Amino acid sequence: MSRVALAEAVEVNPQTIGALERGDHYPSLDLAFRLCTVFGLPVEAVFSREPFAPLSTQVYGKGER
Repeated sequence: MSRVALAEAVEVNPQTIGALERGDHYPSLDLAFRLCTVFGLPVEAVFSREPFAPLSTQVYGKGER
């Protein structure tokens, strides 16, 4: 998904999406909920202090190929 498409989906400026990606800006609770709706994620995915494991690790296990 492009920055422009995501910005339109959550009703913000594309530069806001860029700032979020770079870590220059943190989303409000309202924006976090809108982002989570777009991606089908729980709000904890946006505000977690711990990084989430890649989906491939969750599906295939650690180190298994």
